[in-house]
Amino acid sequence: MLIPLEIGKKISKRLVGIGAVLARIVPGLKYDLEKTDIDLTQEEYLAVCLVNCLFVFVLFSVLSFFLNYFVGLKTLQQSLTLSLGIGLALLVLFFVLLARYPKILAKKKAEQLEKNLVFALKDILLQISSGVSLYNSLVNVSKANYGLVSTELEKTAKQVNSGKPMDKALEELAITSESEYLRKTVWQLVNTLRAGASLKGALKTIITHLMMEQKSKIRDYAKELNMWSLIYMLFAVAIPTIGITMMVILSSFAGMGMGKGTLVAFIIACFIVQFVLIGLVKARRPMVHI
Repeated sequence: MLIPLEIGKKISKRLVGIGAVLARIVPGLKYDLEKTDIDLTQEEYLAVCLVNCLFVFVLFSVLSFFLNYFVGLKTLQQSLTLSLGIGLALLVLFFVLLARYPKILAKKKAEQLEKNLVFALKDILLQISSGVSLYNSLVNVSKANYGLVSTELEKTAKQVNSGKPMDKALEELAITSESEYLRKTVWQLVNTLRAGASLKGALKTIITHLMMEQKSKIRDYAKELNMWSLIYMLFAVAIPTIGITMMVILSSFAGMGMGKGTLVAFIIACFIVQFVLIGLVKARRPMVHI
């Protein structure tokens, strides 16, 4: 957000009612916020989003008006219409992005959880095999350096310490987590606790299953990486050289010279495509440590 969250929260107090209306067109936002560390209701969050979007609308409308009118490219009416259109388009774009941002944050949090999940489970298994109770194992792992896994288990341990049954606390962790691996792990632990079965055997099965799934993800990514490498080389080497050559030849045959602006725009477009491809490859990389 362009406006910091705390400042936006203070400014948007009078817009909470509008946020409640906007909440109807953004289903699932309440649950996405629960899976992140954003301490706001969906109405408050949408009100803060609206404040940021209005700021973007004013900022870009004014900038666009000055660029078009004072440079002398457009008349006053044309500049005003164009600047309002650009500001409105960016307002809608930013609102859609900010409305989906909690879901993006929840997925990023899930990736960070999955990074150290196997190691944390191995630690819990080792402690349970040594005779330590499940509660004490969770407390010990929450104090260890396992990133977000330690943070989430610390919340669960605090709930158990405050009087909530272990299976209920773990069930709440599974419901509020976006991580598929963590949900599977916690639900298996909950079922094992309720059935009175051996936690040691259940943890061994869970760890083996998670490691197999993570290895499968790595293999799939390695296969996919070959295709992305080919596409990147196409846009980094083949298309710029062959494309510019073909443009020069075709422009000479058609009697139209290729201007400097066209050449610069083509090169910039190639760089943008390369940048997007690198971002896609990085985003597709599985966050697993084995």
